[in-house]
Amino acid sequence: MNFSIPQQTSLENFVKYWSGVYDDTNEKLYTENINQPLAAEQVMQLFIWKNGGKLSKLKEISVKKNYISRIADLETLPKNTSAKEWLDRFGTGEAIWNIFFLHIWNSEIPIFDQHVYRAMRFIQTGTSEEIPPSKKQKTKIYLEDYLPFYNELNNKITQAQPRDLDRALWKFGQFLKWFKSNQF
Repeated sequence: MNFSIPQQTSLENFVKYWSGVYDDTNEKLYTENINQPLAAEQVMQLFIWKNGGKLSKLKEISVKKNYISRIADLETLPKNTSAKEWLDRFGTGEAIWNIFFLHIWNSEIPIFDQHVYRAMRFIQTGTSEEIPPSKKQKTKIYLEDYLPFYNELNNKITQAQPRDLDRALWKFGQFLKWFKSNQF
C-alpha cells in the first residue's frame, strides 16, 4: 500500500474531503447539545463528547467544578467578549477544556486540540508537530496562532459551514498522527 499527502488542493476541496471522512459515533451528543441554553446536563454531555466517551470520576469532578459551577456567571457576559478576556476570566481548568467551554458558550469560536494543532502546523510548515504540553503554551498558541489561522480559512470558504472546517482540520490532524506512526 502506498499513501501520499497531497501538497496542494483548494481549500474548498480540502474541507469537503476531510469533513466528509470525519466519523464520530458520539457526534449526536454534540449536535443535540450545542447552541442550547446553558444547563448542567447539556454541558456535561458536551464534555462527554469532547472526551470521546464517558468521563472518569476525576474528569467529571473537574467539569462540575471548573465549568458547570460557572454557568450562571456566563449569563450576563456579552457575546462580543474576546477569547483572551473570556479565557482570563473562566480558564480555571485544563487549557483544551477551557477552550472547549468557550466554544460551548459561543459556538462560533473554534474548538482546539492536538489534532487541529497538528493540522495547522502541517498546513503552515509542511511538518507534523505535536502540541506543547503546558497550559500556558496551549492557550497562547490558541489565541495568537490558531484563532487567526482558523479565521483566515473560515473567511475564505464559501461552500461549507464553520463546523465543516472544524471537522476537516480535526480529521486531517488525526490522519497525520496515524500516518506518522504507520509509515510504510
